Amino acid sequence: MPEYDIEIRDEDGAVLNEREIGRIYVRGASVMTEYFGDPDTTAAVLSESGWLDTGDMGYMGEGALYVIGRAKDMIIINGRNHWPQDIEWAVEQLAGVRSGDVAALSLPGPDHLEIATVLVQCRLRESHERQAFVEQIKKQILSVTGVQCRIELVQPRSLPRTSSGKLSRSKARQQFLAGSLIALAY
Repeated sequence: MPEYDIEIRDEDGAVLNEREIGRIYVRGASVMTEYFGDPDTTAAVLSESGWLDTGDMGYMGEGALYVIGRAKDMIIINGRNHWPQDIEWAVEQLAGVRSGDVAALSLPGPDHLEIATVLVQCRLRESHERQAFVEQIKKQILSVTGVQCRIELVQPRSLPRTSSGKLSRSKARQQFLAGSLIALAY
């Protein structure tokens, strides 16, 4: 994209080297100038020199940009970054779990610490089957990603989607915290 400048930056805004993962910033003639009527949000994502924080994470490699996820979806536990997609993929490898049945996110826990939490749409009816399923999920996630997660089973077709049909982790988080996305007993 020759008409754009692209930088990958760390959490402090320092430019990173090739193949180092960070936040994607862009600058160019067609980059937005403001959020209409929202100067605070504009100031949070757009610098005076025209650099836009896209909210995406990625890296540069041999002149190509690789986008790997949204910064707001990152799960940070004990100072380590975990991609929700990695956790979701691990669960989706289990029998009976379909693509899109899983949402990995962080939820507030005791002492205001974030807890990696996985919401899984469950079609099992019996409590003992659900309990065994939860244990299977925990083992799978730990084996594949090394992350210990809290597992919450939810009704089939209850995880929220965007207008384009993609899983909305942020909305799932909001709904779960508000009590409108209810966990199944096991």
